Amino acid sequence: MKKTPLAGRFTKQLIRINDQVCFAALQQWEFTQHLSQLEVKSSKKFTTDVFPSNPFAKAMYRKVGELPDFSMEAEEIALQMGVIAAVEYVLAYMEEAQLFREELVGGDAEPIKSNAEEEQLRLKISGWCESPPTTGYFLTVGYFRLLRNHYAHVNDTPIPAFSTYIRSYGTPLKSFWNNGVTDVHGIDFQTLPLGSLTPDLAFGIMNLLRVCVQHIDEMIAETISLADIVRWIILQIRETPRARQLTDERLSSKVVTRLRTEWNIKEHLPDVVSLVEDLTSG
Repeated sequence: MKKTPLAGRFTKQLIRINDQVCFAALQQWEFTQHLSQLEVKSSKKFTTDVFPSNPFAKAMYRKVGELPDFSMEAEEIALQMGVIAAVEYVLAYMEEAQLFREELVGGDAEPIKSNAEEEQLRLKISGWCESPPTTGYFLTVGYFRLLRNHYAHVNDTPIPAFSTYIRSYGTPLKSFWNNGVTDVHGIDFQTLPLGSLTPDLAFGIMNLLRVCVQHIDEMIAETISLADIVRWIILQIRETPRARQLTDERLSSKVVTRLRTEWNIKEHLPDVVSLVEDLTSG
């Protein structure tokens, strides 16, 4: 799968958020086991009595019997914050990807603007390539963008715009992701914002966002020619003063390495040498 250098940076951040979601679920399960034993003996005791060495017991100062509700709420807030952060990373990727491609290829004569970042990028990719891009990935990002707003604005029910989006795309998104490959962890696009966010549902959201970034990034990478990529890599290498004196063959060797590691493009050295000579001879 061809990629841009942006893909690794943002995918790594999504993996970090996923790890935090996993830790929140693990921590919740362990504390619940410990708390169930405390409830039997100390449900009416205060946190300062049951956790005397905990510096935050006084700040909490609640009866042990009240802690299970606090614990469940804390987990859901942690999961929601994970979703909000993950969606922010995806939208930031989309914004940077447009600027990055413009840096390599040049801007459009008529800039496309949309209030929705994912729709703006979809329209741009449609103009960059001969065939329209797969819409399911962009619709998925749009859905989770609205879900992020739903959590961040503490809405009890979806706002009209989100409800309309669900009616229009909930069933198509279910069909799109029912591919036998991607694990959605039980996500139902029709009902997701109506219930509590569980660890499994959060795992599914993280997985889908990561897959969306990978596929959208591949779409963008495919619209950039090898010559534009090599030209950009040469400029990056030559930012180091010592690299400005490299021979074409040595420079080409470095280009081949970066093509493989940063773009997942495998090119033979002789072909790259020829391209580098053409690009640097002017």
